[in-house]
Amino acid sequence: MEGNLAKYIAGHNGENSLQYFYRYLPKQEANIIQNIRIKHMDFFFQIDTLIITSKFLILLEIKNYTGDLFFDDKYGQLIRTSSKGREIFEDPIQQVKRQSFHLTQVLEQHKIPKIPIETLVVITNPRTYVDSSETYKNALKLVIKSPMLLSKYEEFNAQYKKDVLLMKERKKIKRLLMKLNEPYNPDILSYYGIDKSELITGVLCSKCNTQMNRINANWECAACFHTSKTAHVGALRDYALIISTDITNKECKDFLHLSTSMQAYYLLNSLNLPYTGRSRRTRIYHLDSLIT
Repeated sequence: MEGNLAKYIAGHNGENSLQYFYRYLPKQEANIIQNIRIKHMDFFFQIDTLIITSKFLILLEIKNYTGDLFFDDKYGQLIRTSSKGREIFEDPIQQVKRQSFHLTQVLEQHKIPKIPIETLVVITNPRTYVDSSETYKNALKLVIKSPMLLSKYEEFNAQYKKDVLLMKERKKIKRLLMKLNEPYNPDILSYYGIDKSELITGVLCSKCNTQMNRINANWECAACFHTSKTAHVGALRDYALIISTDITNKECKDFLHLSTSMQAYYLLNSLNLPYTGRSRRTRIYHLDSLIT
């Protein structure tokens, strides 16, 4: 779990670091979509960033790798050498080419005018060393560091002279892809093989991570005596992310370690959550708003 979290944080930070360079792209000419996942041919393909212009599209595969990178076309692999030793990864150039293929098919299916799609692999860590096989021409052409994004954009802009998309068609592509987007949201417990009974429940103190008790409409930490009126909100957010976005009064009572279902009823109602079910006993509250 910690390893996967570290990879996610590295990728997230890499994508965020590119925000600085996106601002140099002409806003009137380029629309940007980030982190979309679309089903095609019974499988999902994911796009880190798509830049939409009237003349061409640019697909960005973003990598926040550290160490020394070597793009090997002989075996279609990326070799990283770092303090951890040597690691082998799938070649992101081939990865982004597949994304281009699927995106082309999706746009054709929805009657979008045919438009050139360029692909780039962006290495966001400024301290990462990048090299490739002498024969790997695509690596020299398609792999860039973040500061090169604007010059690559200008290169494509000079290459493609003809406007293919009207403004309304660019907006249509953005609406279409956002509609088709299906974010990856696995069942975390099943994914890691964790039983629900193994979870640490209750309301945890934000100061020292100790269990808090409900005393006189407040949450009070048994260790450092920190108090809070809203500590249960974080616990319910955890419930929504880890267990389910639906919760009953009894499930809330058990999870927050409350003494009565009436306390759970009061806390859930105070959050103005949408719910289904007429009676208090059968009511199911929907926690989606806590994680959006």
